Amino acid sequence: MIEINKVYHASEFKIIEKLTQEILHEVYDPIIPAEHTDYFLTEFQSENAIRNQIENENFSYFLLNFDNKNVGYLGIQKLNKILNLSKLYILESFRGLKIGKIALEYVDGFATDNGIEKIELIVNQQNNNTIDIYLKNRFKIVESIANSFPNGHSVEDYKMEKILILK
Repeated sequence: MIEINKVYHASEFKIIEKLTQEILHEVYDPIIPAEHTDYFLTEFQSENAIRNQIENENFSYFLLNFDNKNVGYLGIQKLNKILNLSKLYILESFRGLKIGKIALEYVDGFATDNGIEKIELIVNQQNNNTIDIYLKNRFKIVESIANSFPNGHSVEDYKMEKILILK
């Protein structure tokens, strides 16, 4: 059984940080330098970064639970009529079990319930499997972006979006 649970407490932020340390290296080390992955972990997905995003940047985080085990997480940011799908990560050994599909359906429902007109996300251009999943879920590539970071690394990303039909 798959559950999606909103996080509120530091202990839950720590669970996400631990998941992140495993998942991000699985996903990104084949396509970007490991030290850049470490930078992402510290700057954007540490316990402190998650707390700051929730308290100051209108983020919500959710743990993805499969058969009573935390196997991934979701991070979204509400920006007026746009929802930024900032993070959706699942442990490699739990991919292919429809967890991502259910998480994306949850994001769609959250967006609809909150009057969101569009869901946006950024994905690395080399992350082909993830791009395919988003394309199958009605996202479109709208822009190619070169992102540079203070640590000196840069990456080539796509901005993707899904326009929602409001009822």
